[in-house]
Amino acid sequence: MLKQGTFCYVVPSCRASPAASRAVGKIVEVMAGPYHRVQAGARETYYDVRYQGWIFYCHADKLRAINNPDVYA
Repeated sequence: MLKQGTFCYVVPSCRASPAASRAVGKIVEVMAGPYHRVQAGARETYYDVRYQGWIFYCHADKLRAINNPDVYA
């Protein structure tokens, strides 16, 4: 589980809305989460992330923590 305040890289394979696509391939800050949604019968985990003053939600599988040993506390 990512902690609030953790910086992460959004992997390029992330499919995003036109507004959120500006954060793909960039470094973002985790603002809130995790929270879960059920889509197609599967429970998926998301985080709210901030990039250039905007808040977006991002699938947990598309975030890579940047060298923080306490990130998964």
